[in-house]
Amino acid sequence: MFEPVRGGTRGGQAEFKWSDVAQDKDRENYLGHSINAPTGRWQKNKDIHWYQRDAKQTEAERQEEIRRIKEAEAEAIAAAL
Repeated sequence: MFEPVRGGTRGGQAEFKWSDVAQDKDRENYLGHSINAPTGRWQKNKDIHWYQRDAKQTEAERQEEIRRIKEAEAEAIAAAL
């Protein structure tokens, strides 16, 4: 009644490569294709992961920045009213 479980991977997880997605005609169907499989002239020699690079900010600096932003927003709201 029950069949033994087949070995191997399902869906080709072992063979998946973002470089193959970059050359696929249906690359837009993959989540994250614009970051992980960039194509086109505008991506050449550009740092696509720029938002992840500056992670050297300490927690105190982060809290100070949030405080300054909230303060500026409060001033802008007060001026608008």
